[in-house]
Amino acid sequence: MKFKGKICSIALASAFLVFVFLILSSAAASAVQVTKIGTGYDPAVYGDRVIWTNGVVIHLYNLTDRTDTTFSSSGASSPDIYGNKLVWHDESSGTPRLAVYDIPTAKKSYITQDVDQYSKPAIYGERIVWSANESVYLRNISTSTQEKIGNGSNPDIYDTKVVYYSYSEDPEVDITIRMYDINTKERITVNSYGDPNIPHIWCTNVIWSDVYNHQGYIAMYNTSTKKTIDVTHPLDTDPDGNEYGASTGTHIAIQNDKIVYNKCVDDYEGKPGVYVYNISTGQSTLVYDYPEEVYTTPEVYNNTVVWGMDKNYVDSTAGNDIYLCDLAA
Repeated sequence: MKFKGKICSIALASAFLVFVFLILSSAAASAVQVTKIGTGYDPAVYGDRVIWTNGVVIHLYNLTDRTDTTFSSSGASSPDIYGNKLVWHDESSGTPRLAVYDIPTAKKSYITQDVDQYSKPAIYGERIVWSANESVYLRNISTSTQEKIGNGSNPDIYDTKVVYYSYSEDPEVDITIRMYDINTKERITVNSYGDPNIPHIWCTNVIWSDVYNHQGYIAMYNTSTKKTIDVTHPLDTDPDGNEYGASTGTHIAIQNDKIVYNKCVDDYEGKPGVYVYNISTGQSTLVYDYPEEVYTTPEVYNNTVVWGMDKNYVDSTAGNDIYLCDLAA
């Protein structure tokens, strides 16, 4: 061990206090009601609507009247929603493209330029971002203008800011989280240590999964304070020498003061399940638990949390169900 004598005793005492705090603040599932609302994968939520797909049909679920509207779209994956606009990755033609759907008019259009089989769109207002062939693209729906804004992948957008995983723009840094300002065209480095991936942004907070250890832990950077904090735990050891932490970074999302994530293993840090982290209080709450090695894809909007079983990890015989919980209920 690194520390001996008094220092070792203090470390063990501190670890015990951390353990007690984790039990009190994040180990027990809350009393929220969880409802299955459909079958499929990749759910997204905005306002009173949830969208998901089963690869053949797009589901548009209304939270107010509990109605599920479907329309055919074969080869669909990775849907996203903002206001009355839906976007998703589409391979119904045999060629990768992005579909854009307007709910009031039921009009569908396609983006075909600079799209590959890994392109996953994110939408905010009239703007869509995605990556293809190690490049990040931005498109304005209303003007039909499109441009490359950086080198990297996994972009997300909030208002006039885009964040993405980058590995070739800064010659001094191999892997980094970059943020692009649509108005000024300025790019800044948000994070340049570890192995950051899966960035997301909401307002002044940027989160990412640092996958340097195991399945990753979640970190958050505030663009106003310029400070970075750990939302979940990097890899560590408990007083018995067992590894814990670094197991919450396979799917993350942020909106307002909430971060949602999934945990896949049962360890000193907590049970496997869907968690909600409150940015203001710094506490995580387990809202739904399940067995180890089950992967889910939680998303959040206000007090609504939705998730599905990740099709990449769950055998088809287990079913790919979509779940919802209302934190305010």
